Amino acid sequence: ASTKMVHITEFTADLIKHGKLELDKSRNANRIMTFHDSCNPARGMGLLDEPRYVIKACVDQFYEMPPNTIREQTFCCGSGAGLNAGENMELRMAGALPRANALKYVHEKFGVNTLGTICAIDRAALSTLCEYWVPECEVAGIHELVGNALILPGEKKRTEDLRMEPLPGVEEE
Repeated sequence: ASTKMVHITEFTADLIKHGKLELDKSRNANRIMTFHDSCNPARGMGLLDEPRYVIKACVDQFYEMPPNTIREQTFCCGSGAGLNAGENMELRMAGALPRANALKYVHEKFGVNTLGTICAIDRAALSTLCEYWVPECEVAGIHELVGNALILPGEKKRTEDLRMEPLPGVEEE
């Protein structure tokens, strides 16, 4: 018997689809999301719908960037080809300008304040991109959103998210 490899995002989407995870979107109520399709998962694996499915299960507000900047037509995060080093900052930010412009567009049009990603390299690179081009936005891995929204059996009342920031609408006792 062979073993099929699946991306963690595919696995998580399947768990959600089959009701194996109980999620509370209100725990991410402070997030107005968009999503960056990472190069290899998007173009190489066709992993396009699963990340969006997971995000929409965890947040109430999700907006796509312009169609010519997402999915198979995704833009570089600015860190491709090993450019994620300090001495390459100017080149990285120039290379990431198309992604920054798409993010700025949805920020200005819809109030997007969080850019989701499934790639650890993108998370690091896009955080710098946001600080540089769209400081009103931050980056979150989609599994951070899942972790915030996840309701565990018998859990104590949580007042903080995974970043140790207050959960929206929850007051400490």
